[in-house]
Amino acid sequence: MSSIYYIEDIDSLRFALSIFDQFDLEKLQPHFPGYPVFCFIGYIIYSITGSLANTFSIIGSLSIFLIIYFSVILIKPKEDSFNLSFVILLFFFNPMFTIMSNRYMPDLMGLSLFIVSFYFLTHDNKKNVLIGGFIYGLLLGTRLSYFTLLLVPYIYIFYKQNKKTSLQLILTSLSGCLIWLIPMIIITGFDNLVYLAQNQTIGHFTDYGGTILTENHWLDRFKYFFHTIWSDGLGGYWIGRSNITLISSLFLLPILFYSCKKILNDPMSYKKVHMLIISVILYSIFIMFFQNIIYKSRHVMPVVFLIIFLISVAHTNSKNFSSFYKLILVIYLLTISIISTNLSIQHRELTAVAKLREYLISYKSDIKIFTNPLINYYLTSTGVKVNFINSDNASKVKIKDLEDQKIIMIGDYHEKIDKDIIAIKDTAFYHNPYVNRMWSTINVYKLNQRLNE
Repeated sequence: MSSIYYIEDIDSLRFALSIFDQFDLEKLQPHFPGYPVFCFIGYIIYSITGSLANTFSIIGSLSIFLIIYFSVILIKPKEDSFNLSFVILLFFFNPMFTIMSNRYMPDLMGLSLFIVSFYFLTHDNKKNVLIGGFIYGLLLGTRLSYFTLLLVPYIYIFYKQNKKTSLQLILTSLSGCLIWLIPMIIITGFDNLVYLAQNQTIGHFTDYGGTILTENHWLDRFKYFFHTIWSDGLGGYWIGRSNITLISSLFLLPILFYSCKKILNDPMSYKKVHMLIISVILYSIFIMFFQNIIYKSRHVMPVVFLIIFLISVAHTNSKNFSSFYKLILVIYLLTISIISTNLSIQHRELTAVAKLREYLISYKSDIKIFTNPLINYYLTSTGVKVNFINSDNASKVKIKDLEDQKIIMIGDYHEKIDKDIIAIKDTAFYHNPYVNRMWSTINVYKLNQRLNE
């Protein structure tokens, strides 16, 4: 019902191409580190279903199931209780999980593998620990940036075990890596893989990755970090959001207050909770410096998971909730279910760039597109056949460029237009930024020769 039958953004496009076209890091299908485990599982499911939408929905559904199942096992709520239902529904109706469960992206699958690996690693049983180590290796081939999430439990378990078990843990983790790394080396070539890894890593940190080096406004980074957690992750109110988020916020606040009070008053002898908190704090520091937290909300998803997990821990075995407080819990679940449902419905509608594609395909006359390389890549890869003028070039669009074809400017690049050319607003396309923050507004202009007055 909530499957996405279109390509919603650049990142989704690259993963889609890696599955139905060809896995090729050189063509950025997808970009390094390649996410080979995710792409391989996607390819297998796609070979069976023949549908990209169904493929990623299946992966998302399985990921949600694993997150809920292993979270419940870790939390250990009383069976057949109000608390158990609350915990399950809190995860199930989370707005960010809902959106990510249908997106053509590996983040939710990566989060599920993290939870599974964390569960097995933190068991005293040797067999389970080794299983956790193997899954850690698979996680690195699914969502490499999640490596920080398991460093704390992995190092703790490594030093806790005897030398033989510690060595076996390393070997099983290594086998979990080699099972995807060797095929990727065979497909890409070792030298080429090293070259692509070097170039992509340098580019990510110094140019286009949205790291602290390129988006160095600390105030914005902190603002979007907390904004994303509160609004995108927990369904809280923010300026411009639906009024129903005001209701969700009103009922979320006492839940957070109760959870904080419960956790702070508890000695927190449950060491797995300690490790989970430290792990997510370490991850938060990592993304604050090295990920695009301003434009891509999905990077905070492990933090959102931790908050939900802690709320669940605080409520799971609590007794004697008043009827009034139970009503608060129920109303919050009801509001976020409505929010998540609305977002899911909106997610099925075309994003702004997908609407732009439909518009240009229906365009009757021969045109040139003046825009940035990313939008051009999206358009050409999805079947829009037009000539392209790169907005990143230093030279301006001049009168001579208008002689043979009409020019449509996508985005605001007025400073790169010659003074003899005027940009006339043609149309604009929008989508809800809480569905997808990338290019939520796209303005389209027609370029014409300025008339002499």
